[in-house]
Amino acid sequence: MEISRASERPFTEGDEGRFSGEVSLGSTVADPDATNVGVVHFAAGARTRWHRHPGGQFLIGISGRGRVRTRGERGHELLPGDVIHVGADEWHYHGGSPDAPMAHYAVNVGGAPEWAEGVTDEEYDEGF
Repeated sequence: MEISRASERPFTEGDEGRFSGEVSLGSTVADPDATNVGVVHFAAGARTRWHRHPGGQFLIGISGRGRVRTRGERGHELLPGDVIHVGADEWHYHGGSPDAPMAHYAVNVGGAPEWAEGVTDEEYDEGF
């Protein structure tokens, strides 16, 4: 059994290669099959770049109000207690809403994500 205590979890600043805006990342636990769980805090308007996960991703809202959108589709709001499943190899982004921060758990399946270009302001507003 492996335990990750919130009181002992270090947070790091999100880097420009994966995020825009103010983002804090907290790692928790990982499985040998490369499934891992992280806690991510986004400031209002902060977001990931476009990316995809080889085995998909589950996003579980903790606090605030966020946005999640798959490329070419309408966006979805992420609220505390909501769970969104993003399918394997589905290009998407997630982050805080324009006027509110957001925190979520991210359950990443099947290995490291592939990162692409940043989400433009137009793409961030599109579909909401």
